[in-house]
Amino acid sequence: MAQSAWRAVYCKAREERRAEAHLENQGFEVFLPRVRTRWRRHGHSSVRVEPMFPRYLFVSLAAFEDDWSTIRSTRGVIGLVRFGDQFPVVPNDFVAALRDKHATAGAVDITGVQEMKPDDPVEITDGALAGMRAVFRASSGKERVIVLMSLLNREKEIEVPRDCVRKVV
Repeated sequence: MAQSAWRAVYCKAREERRAEAHLENQGFEVFLPRVRTRWRRHGHSSVRVEPMFPRYLFVSLAAFEDDWSTIRSTRGVIGLVRFGDQFPVVPNDFVAALRDKHATAGAVDITGVQEMKPDDPVEITDGALAGMRAVFRASSGKERVIVLMSLLNREKEIEVPRDCVRKVV
């Protein structure tokens, strides 16, 4: 019996759950990492569970024993991730770590991540400005934030990646 390995499957937009269900019905071992997030719309906050990697899930396949051709025709699936004729393997340790985080709640919970509000003190954690203190001003899209920094005896608003800023408690 050949050793099975995890492979990434690319799904149609917002059809990861459908692909997961149909692949499981075909007998494949499937893992769809999910994350629990806080979601705001029209001033109301709620918690929702969504895929950690939108449009991707993982399937365990034996190199020569499993029939990979059925995956392509599965509802919700576009195909296996590949580079030319190579199908990259997702490390078992990576999948195991994600599964451990899922074990208790069925999703990785990031609802407790501190949200920043205007005038909150923050610290830049990465890049040329790492270690410098600033004041959070506003979000600039999903990926970036605007912070107020004192540079050369002047205050200047700077836009930086969101993941490079940490709230100072």
